[in-house]
Amino acid sequence: MKTTSLIASLALVFAAGSALAQEATSDAWMNASATKSRAQVQAELAQARADGSIKFGAAGYMEKVQSRQSRADVVAAVRSAMATGEIAQMNAEAPALGHTLPQAASSTRLAGNAR
Repeated sequence: MKTTSLIASLALVFAAGSALAQEATSDAWMNASATKSRAQVQAELAQARADGSIKFGAAGYMEKVQSRQSRADVVAAVRSAMATGEIAQMNAEAPALGHTLPQAASSTRLAGNAR
């Protein structure tokens, strides 16, 4: 009796595992031939950037953000937020009911805040 139940349970385990198998996808795209060289594509990109025809936001591309604060100011602000518990509260899964940030943290401005 124990042997048959063991065999039946193993069969169920293997059947469940095979149900999770994923169908193979085509790799036909790997055989596609390029119509332009890398240099041609880079030249077109440089031209599009120069004449402004490239849409940065639509293509998921963003220009580098220039900070208005020095590195020392940002480090000091982060250390202050860590000391007051602001970062710990931001990283908490669920804030405690009725718990508020200390007063010192509310006046602390981190990089990126344009108030």
